[in-house]
Amino acid sequence: MKRFVLFATIVLFVFGLTACKGGGGKYADVKDVMEKYVAGNEAFVTALDNVKSADDVVTALTALTKVTNDLAPKMKAIDQKYPELKDLQNPPAELKPLMDRVNAVMGKMMSGMEKMMAYASDPKVQEAQTKYQEAMAALK
Repeated sequence: MKRFVLFATIVLFVFGLTACKGGGGKYADVKDVMEKYVAGNEAFVTALDNVKSADDVVTALTALTKVTNDLAPKMKAIDQKYPELKDLQNPPAELKPLMDRVNAVMGKMMSGMEKMMAYASDPKVQEAQTKYQEAMAALK
C-alpha cells in the first residue's frame, strides 16, 4: 500500500506539472486539462475525507480512475507538445497557480491515503487500486 501511495503521489505530481494548460496564453490547452485533473483529484481527496467503508473507497478510486482514463490521451499529447514542461522546478509563470494547486492537493492526498489504508485488504478496494494503477501507468 505504501508503494501505491508513493507511486500515486509521484505520478500525480509529475503529470500534474506536465499537463497544466487552459484559458488563454501559450499553455491554454495545458490549463484546461490540468484544471480537470486537479478537480478530479480534489474530489478524490474530499471523498477520502468522508470514507466510512470499503465501498466508499471503491467509489472514490473509481471516480479518480475515470478522470485519469478520460484525460490520459490529452495529457500524453501535451507531454509531447510541450517538452519544456518537464522542468518541474521552474514552471512557466502562466502555470504557477495550477502548480500551487497540484502541490496543495498532493499534501491533502497523502493524509487521505492514510484513511484509505484501513480498507487496503478488502478485495474490492484492491481491485479498484489495480484499475487506478493501470490508468496511471497509461499516462507514461
